[in-house]
Amino acid sequence: MRRSQRNLILAVLLVVGAFTVGRYFIHRPTTSSTTSTTVTTSSTSVTTTPPSSTTTTAAPSLTTCRGSQFTGTNIGSQGAAGTGYDVMSLTKVSGNSCVVDGYPIVTLMNAKGALSGFVLSNSTNFPSAPANAAPVAYTVQSGQKIEVQLRYANIAAGTQACTSVSQVHVQFVAGDNPVSVSFAYPISPCASAVGVSGFYPA
Repeated sequence: MRRSQRNLILAVLLVVGAFTVGRYFIHRPTTSSTTSTTVTTSSTSVTTTPPSSTTTTAAPSLTTCRGSQFTGTNIGSQGAAGTGYDVMSLTKVSGNSCVVDGYPIVTLMNAKGALSGFVLSNSTNFPSAPANAAPVAYTVQSGQKIEVQLRYANIAAGTQACTSVSQVHVQFVAGDNPVSVSFAYPISPCASAVGVSGFYPA
């Protein structure tokens, strides 16, 4: 084979090889890379606890003392400068605790019943405490004692008459059953005005 023919064949082969390689690079499949991004959302759960309710339990209210819960005794009387003082003691014998507050309602009596003609008024005009202080509320338990005092004129002035008093009824409230207090030695107020102390602890 002549040299020129050989060169021609070689040139043709080079052209064909170059064409084939070019087609390979042109048509080579491309691989696409897909990146997957995962977004994680953190869910925060908030629990609201309502404030606990506070229940206030009120202390049970105590009732006013009643006459049916007490018995009465006369402690005795004393006097000076024409004025007599008599002390009555009331003992709680039944029922739950109760409250005394203020002045008693007092009725003077003799063997025939209630005496009229006397004016009883609340007073602090007594020689010693606690009868000479304004009354305050306090609780009385079963077995405890409270006292009340009377003040009266025990010497007649002019034509005044002195009336014998052998018993006293003491009430805690109007319309209540009275506590009866009998005097072994009757007192004899000689004027219409009689002072009554407030309840006070014995």
